[in-house]
Amino acid sequence: MNSRRRVNSIVRPLENMFMQALLILFMLVNGAVTFGQTKSFVSPHKGIRAQIVPVGSESRVDIRSSSGVLLRRKDFTSRDQNHGEGVDHAEWTSDGRFFVFTTSSSGGHQPWHMATYFYSLRRNRFYSVDAIVGAVLSDFALHGDLLSTTHMGINADDPKPVTLSLKRWR
Repeated sequence: MNSRRRVNSIVRPLENMFMQALLILFMLVNGAVTFGQTKSFVSPHKGIRAQIVPVGSESRVDIRSSSGVLLRRKDFTSRDQNHGEGVDHAEWTSDGRFFVFTTSSSGGHQPWHMATYFYSLRRNRFYSVDAIVGAVLSDFALHGDLLSTTHMGINADDPKPVTLSLKRWR
């Protein structure tokens, strides 16, 4: 009986040390996955906030109310951190009805492609500009609720200017 107590008195502290080391290792691994800082974009009317949450070289876009409630999420992360997308440029339209952003592939696939998306505040939904106009090749510019960019013509070497009115998605 005495030897059992002696073993337990040795094993229990080792178990505690192991659990503490495991917890520290878990925190270090999770901290290493997120490289950058979350970027927050407050809408012009201050009622909504878009957050770009970096996860390695990839991103997640969260749309939150002014009180912090999650309204919608678009996740561009992949399990291997090599087949997702990272947000490059993002901004609200001047009236705050749309949040527009571009992404690029985290694995370097299709470096000519700048996938472009927008979030409609009224519809609480994300839309792909690529699905509407074809593969987007350049960054965007906003003029009110007009989005200007270039999309692929016959091939990537044949860019065509395009302007998209976001009014339809109000």
